[in-house]
Amino acid sequence: MSAHSVSVVLPSYRRAAALEANFGSLLAVDGVDELVVVLDGPDPAAAEVIASFGDPRVRVIALPQRGGSQVARNAGIAAARGDWLLMADDDCRLPPGYVTTMLEEAERHGADVVGAPWVLVFDGDLDAEVARARAQTVAHVGLATPVTRFPEAAIETPFLYSQVLVRRAVFDAVRYDTSYKLNSWREETSLFLDATKAGFKCLLTPSTYSFQVGDWDGGQRSGALRREFWILVNNWRFLRRHGDWLRRHGEIDGVLREQASFAARRYRQLLRERRQVRAAARARPAAEPPPAKLEAV
Repeated sequence: MSAHSVSVVLPSYRRAAALEANFGSLLAVDGVDELVVVLDGPDPAAAEVIASFGDPRVRVIALPQRGGSQVARNAGIAAARGDWLLMADDDCRLPPGYVTTMLEEAERHGADVVGAPWVLVFDGDLDAEVARARAQTVAHVGLATPVTRFPEAAIETPFLYSQVLVRRAVFDAVRYDTSYKLNSWREETSLFLDATKAGFKCLLTPSTYSFQVGDWDGGQRSGALRREFWILVNNWRFLRRHGDWLRRHGEIDGVLREQASFAARRYRQLLRERRQVRAAARARPAAEPPPAKLEAV
């Protein structure tokens, strides 16, 4: 391990296909000394995929049973040896210079946690999607700012996307909160706020980005109604824990009001998604009728 070593921590739950598609991107990132993959419960298929890459920097930890993404992340943090830890996702990819850019930004701004925007790639055209995202920069990043938005310049904020580079000292003071359940909505933001409250500096940089191409089953997926229920439950837990800080910094007017507003926004989003699905179904050409049976002659 080098003097300023970097460990990747990657939790995964039943995502062998996602790992097969995306893990090579992590291996190609410059400046990574080790990769700690935490399988959240026994997963022979995922273990086989990881082994197929044959990279000696990789260590696999298989938890005896599923504990949730925060439990898996915390297990990876405890096992990692780096001075800096890159928290990664199994369905996302990184450009080769992601870590070196983040380290440079941390040094330049005296930051302890460094994040970057996330880009969702449509039609395989990464450059076009990045250019489109960079054309919509924002001056302020708050609780309601989409993680796809690039800031105009590097900005101090705890509202970061999940794929962050974190100084080891941060995890000596705070860890992921395991009280968030199932889809673990707000688990990352809760960690970044805990770090901020502990005196660490969180930074969002526009100098790089992570991105996602495609979608995969597994992970923390669930049915739409179950997902929305736990999003609301976890959001309420988040607001109760961090509501005072959020109110003092002008992010919310009050915990109850914000939860009600959040629930209304989620409901409107569900309606939009349902309308989009119906519109797509109407746009598809009608299925051709089955061929007529030939009568025997």
